[in-house]
Amino acid sequence: MSATDIFTRLVRECWRFPGRLLVLLASLMSLGAVQLYLTWIIKLWAEGIMGHAEGAALRVLMQRAALLTGGAVLAIFVSRYLLNSLNQRLVEQLRNAVHEHLLVMEVSAVRRLQSGEWMSRVFNDAGALSGFVRDVLNRLVGEGLLLIGAITMMFYLQWRLALAVCLLVPLAGLLLHNLGLRIRQRGTAAQQAVGRLAATLTEQLFGLTTIKGFQAEAFEHTRFARLNSRYRRQVMGSEWWTALLSSSIWLITGLGLLGIAWYGTAQTLSGRLTAGGLLAFFLYAVQTVEPLRRLSEVQSLLQRALAAAARVYEVIDAPAVEASGATGLPEPVRGELRFEQVTFRYRPDEPVLEGIDLCIAPGETVAVVAASGGGKSTLANLVERFVTPLDGRLLLDGIDVRELRLADVRRAVCVVEQTPFIFSGPLLDNLRYGAWHADRERIDAAVALAGLAPLVSALPGGTDALLEEAGRDLSGGQKQRIALARAIVRDPAVLVLDEATSALDSDSEERILAQLEGWLQRRTVLVMAHRLATISRFRRVVVLEGGRVVGDGSVDDLLRTCSAFSRLFAGQLAPLGASQPGAQVA
Repeated sequence: MSATDIFTRLVRECWRFPGRLLVLLASLMSLGAVQLYLTWIIKLWAEGIMGHAEGAALRVLMQRAALLTGGAVLAIFVSRYLLNSLNQRLVEQLRNAVHEHLLVMEVSAVRRLQSGEWMSRVFNDAGALSGFVRDVLNRLVGEGLLLIGAITMMFYLQWRLALAVCLLVPLAGLLLHNLGLRIRQRGTAAQQAVGRLAATLTEQLFGLTTIKGFQAEAFEHTRFARLNSRYRRQVMGSEWWTALLSSSIWLITGLGLLGIAWYGTAQTLSGRLTAGGLLAFFLYAVQTVEPLRRLSEVQSLLQRALAAAARVYEVIDAPAVEASGATGLPEPVRGELRFEQVTFRYRPDEPVLEGIDLCIAPGETVAVVAASGGGKSTLANLVERFVTPLDGRLLLDGIDVRELRLADVRRAVCVVEQTPFIFSGPLLDNLRYGAWHADRERIDAAVALAGLAPLVSALPGGTDALLEEAGRDLSGGQKQRIALARAIVRDPAVLVLDEATSALDSDSEERILAQLEGWLQRRTVLVMAHRLATISRFRRVVVLEGGRVVGDGSVDDLLRTCSAFSRLFAGQLAPLGASQPGAQVA
C-alpha cells in the first residue's frame, strides 16, 4: 500500500466523526483568519502612529485587536480539545478494528506471529498514530490555511517580493520528499524492531520458570538487550534524517528572511513600500516561512505515522479470515460424525492424516489413540473447524462442515484441551464462558459432575473467587476440572476430550468419568488419551498410525489383532503380564 493510500485511508477514518471534524476545521480556519487580520491591524497601527492618526481610530483598532484576541483564545481551546478528542477516537477505532479482525482470523494465521508481535501491533503501532490528528492534520490543515492566506496578503502588498519568497517552496518540497522517504524507511524498521522486542519480552514472561530453572537469566537478558540496542539504532537512524531535514529547512527559511529584509528595506527607502507595509510583509513572510519550517517536523511525524499505520492495516486487511458456510445446522443436532478420505498436512512433506475413513454414530463414545504427533489433536481441530481437510470431507449430521455456518459448528462442538486456558477474573465467569446466561442450577450441576466442588468450597467466595492470569494459582488437575465444567455448562452435541483428564490421578479420573457417564451417553464423544485404564472404559477404540486408521474395535480385540495398539501400551501391559501371564485387559 502506497503512502498516499495509507494517508487517504487515515483521513477517511477521521471522517467517521464528521461533527467533530467539521467543528475542528472551522476553529482552525477561524484561528488562521484571526492571525492574518491581527497582522494587518499591526500594519494599520504602525501607519496610524507614524501618520499621527486620531485617538478614536486607534481605539477602534485596539477594540478590534482585543475582540480578535478573544476569538483566537476560544478557537485555540476548541481546536486543541477537539484535536485530542478526534485523535483518541481514531486510535480507539483502529485498535478495535485490529482486535476484531484478529479474533476472526484463522488460528494458524494468528499463530504465525509471536504473541508479543500482536501486542506490538495493537498497542505500539496503533498508539504511534496518536499524533496523527493532533500533529499532522493540525499542521497540514491549520498551518496550511495560514500559509495560503499569508502568501495571498504578501502578493497584495508587494507581488515581486512575494514571488521571490515563493521560490523557496519548491526547494523545501524537494527536501521534504527525498528525506521523507528515508525517514519512513527508518520508521518502518523501528516499528518492526519494537515488535520483535515486545515478542521477546512476552516469550520470556511466559517462560520465566524455565529461564530460572535452567539458569538462563544472563542469556535472556543479553538477547533482550541486543534487540533493544537494535531498536535504538533504528530510532536514531530516523532521528538523524529528521535532524538533517529540519536543519536544511531552517537554512532555507533563514536565508529567505534575510533576503526579504534586504530587499524590503531597499523598497521602503525608495518609497515603493511604506514602513508599515514592510513590517506587515515581514510578519506575513514569517507566517509563511514558519509553516514551511514546521513541515519538516510534520514530515517526520507523518512518515512515522504512515509506517505504523501500514502495520496496523496489514492486520485489518489480512485475508486469512475463517470461512463460514451458509447452511444452517438442523435442530436438534444429532452429532453424527463421518470422515470420508480426510487428508491433512501442516507441511507438504509431513502428512498428519492420510485418507481417514471413520464414522461415529450419534450418542456414541469413541476413544482415539495414537503416538505423540499421531494426529489426535488434528482430529479435534478438524471437528471444531480450526482447520479444514486438504482432501476429503468431514460431515456433521450428513452435511460437510465447510458448508455449515461456522457459528452453528462451534455451538454444536466443544473441545476440552489438555492444557486449558483459564481467564483471570471470577471462577463463575470461567464456568459460564460462552454460555453467559446459564442459570445457577446448571452451573452447580456442572461443578458436581466435574468434581470441582472441593475447590469451590476451598476458595474464599466460592464461584465468585478471583482467579489469577492463566490460572497460575491453580494446579493442572484443577484447571482441567474447570475446563470440564465449562464444557458441561456449554452443553454441546459433540464433545472432544483431548487428553482432558491427563493431569488427574487415576482414582480422580475414574471417579469423574463415572460421574460423567450418564451425561456423556446423551452426546457424541471423542476421547483422546494415553492411559490404557482410561480407554478401557469405552467399547470402541480407534488406533491411528502413520496418519491412517489401523485399528478399530474393543480393547480386547485390538490387543489380539492390532500390533500398533500393543506397541502403544506395551509399557502399561508389561506389569500385568508379569504378574498374571496371559492376562488381558477387559
